[in-house]
Amino acid sequence: MARRGPNTERGKAASSINAVKHGLRSNAPVIPEVESFEDWDRHRAAILASWEPEGGFENFLAERVASLSWRLNRVPRYETETTAHHIDTIPDDLADAAAYGEKLGIPREETASMDRIGELISQRLLPSRDPMERIIRYEGHLHRQLIQTIRELEATQARRKGDRPSALTRFDVSGSS
Repeated sequence: MARRGPNTERGKAASSINAVKHGLRSNAPVIPEVESFEDWDRHRAAILASWEPEGGFENFLAERVASLSWRLNRVPRYETETTAHHIDTIPDDLADAAAYGEKLGIPREETASMDRIGELISQRLLPSRDPMERIIRYEGHLHRQLIQTIRELEATQARRKGDRPSALTRFDVSGSS
């Protein structure tokens, strides 16, 4: 069986930190080469500064707020890029339709009219049903987790300061037990 993985010392050194940078042991929810570690660091620092956590548990919750909000901000980018991709494929789809139309004896001008282009753009301004449902589910999941974590952090900070957490802080609407 052929050996897999890097062969050079440099490659081995680089791949040795992959689990820390990208895997379950990663501290940063950054998608390399798509998102910036510097932007993540600024985002994380701003969230931690705004919550001013004290102690390990508050820090854990504030870090979770930073991670969840970072991931939640990714959702509109995904939706935009998905829509842009669908629109970008229009020329290829029109070329395929024109080639098929020519085989049926339909002139290219009829299959690639400005009206047809406008129609295709309108149809693709929203992602199709399956990706849209996935986006909505993912966004809803992240939002619920974020709200739940914020409420837990608020309640923990209130207890530390000697305040009673508000009743709303403890109300769980997620349906989980």
